[in-house]
Amino acid sequence: MTQKQRRIIAALAVANTIVILALVVLVMRPSGTSPSLPPHFHTPTLPQGTCQWKATQLLAQAGLGGTVALTPGGPLRFEIAYSLAPGQTADEAAQLVWAALDVALALDEGECGSFTQVEVTILARGVQADTQVNASVSAADLVAFGAGELSEDEFVERVVYTTTALP
Repeated sequence: MTQKQRRIIAALAVANTIVILALVVLVMRPSGTSPSLPPHFHTPTLPQGTCQWKATQLLAQAGLGGTVALTPGGPLRFEIAYSLAPGQTADEAAQLVWAALDVALALDEGECGSFTQVEVTILARGVQADTQVNASVSAADLVAFGAGELSEDEFVERVVYTTTALP
């Protein structure tokens, strides 16, 4: 394992620890002692935090490290960091979009079905260059695909992909 890979893994481990600690504090805080917040500030509900935690766990089980953000009634966002092996192309990293969509589909089957869009960003770090892959699809199309109402070809046509070479 290279030094660069070790740093990425360490950064992801720290990020996961912060998320876990935030969730523990949120769950353990007595209900009568919440600080007063300005009216425009939105405090996440427990199911949202639970959904984000579940998504992060499913990403880890798929061998991916990253963050998950869920906005109820809005997008479910995945940001995944991936180190390309020597000789591996960004196209191969783009296939990780499917793993993130599988996680989103698993969440929609449960109590996390309030998101309307799934957005995936993959930062593929390579030996020669870095590439960012973005994909976006409506949650309704994802659910239809999962239920067999859309064929794989029909679903792929509805997913918007962009790939950008980074300096």
